Amino acid sequence: MARVKDYYNVLGCPPRAHARVIEERYWEQAHELHAEPTKKAAKRLSLINEAYEILGSPHKREAYDRRRAEFSAANAEAPRPTLLQSVVSVLSKPFRPD
Repeated sequence: MARVKDYYNVLGCPPRAHARVIEERYWEQAHELHAEPTKKAAKRLSLINEAYEILGSPHKREAYDRRRAEFSAANAEAPRPTLLQSVVSVLSKPFRPD
């Protein structure tokens, strides 16, 4: 399953944030980034625009929240191996010099 970007984290607001709060965070960050004409700022502004495009629309936000919840549920079902299990897995494979 592809990884889902956390647009709430990009804008710096909680998932239960009101639409007005999302809009305010977007404009604050966009205003700050317009003052910096760097490639890094342009890339960040692009990500902020992408996040606001999704979270600013009620229908897109609802679909995003569903996809995000499905992704979280899928990750919760598959337990991650511990460090010890990973080391044992690597060491149990035969060594083949190329």
